Amino acid sequence: MDWLVRRTTVGCVAACMGALMAVCHAAPWSTAQIGVDTQGDATIEADSVAITATTGDIWGPADTAMYVYQEASGDFDFSARVADYQPANPDWGKAGLMVRQSVDADSANAFINLTGNNGLKLIFRPTTAAETGPGDAGVSYPDQVHLRMTRAGGLVTAFTSPDGVSWSEAGGGTGPSAEIAITDPVVFGLALSSNDPAVEAGITFDMFGGLATPVEPQGKLAVVWSSLKARE
Repeated sequence: MDWLVRRTTVGCVAACMGALMAVCHAAPWSTAQIGVDTQGDATIEADSVAITATTGDIWGPADTAMYVYQEASGDFDFSARVADYQPANPDWGKAGLMVRQSVDADSANAFINLTGNNGLKLIFRPTTAAETGPGDAGVSYPDQVHLRMTRAGGLVTAFTSPDGVSWSEAGGGTGPSAEIAITDPVVFGLALSSNDPAVEAGITFDMFGGLATPVEPQGKLAVVWSSLKARE
């Protein structure tokens, strides 16, 4: 197991008209430097997350990546906008939304990712230490694209949108969905690889959707997420 975990707590205040749950676009995140010789950092603000990374690739039977994530149980629906992306390797550096069984380098995972020159697609490692695929190029995407990932058991589906309102299933590769061997709890969040150990990549995500955190009585805010807001 090659990883380093650091936990960062970001507070959030949300009113919910007497309900117990409130949508919250800032919450405690953890960061992991996954794999061998991974370097990187994350700047976590109330409404954005900026990540830098100097790594190998997210590919093969094991990954090297900078990962900013939450732990969750049950099905979820999570989205974010790519506000700015500076790939290091223009062909196969990768960034996007990822769900994993764990932060172990060889964990099963699914990853809706964009590259500089090879488009956007869903890739996945179906089981621990299996090969990642598919290997073909993805589809084109607009600047500041919105990414969305849903989980239903082991089925992960990827979507894209130019505006965060009208969503389409992500094309490219073997299609928008993948079945992977994951069981609760899982980790999900934001991943970045430079695919060049000598050059730093950077990405900023914002406009998060589908996130919720419990609001305790008298304005107290729970430290750890326990729920995700389901889309209707």
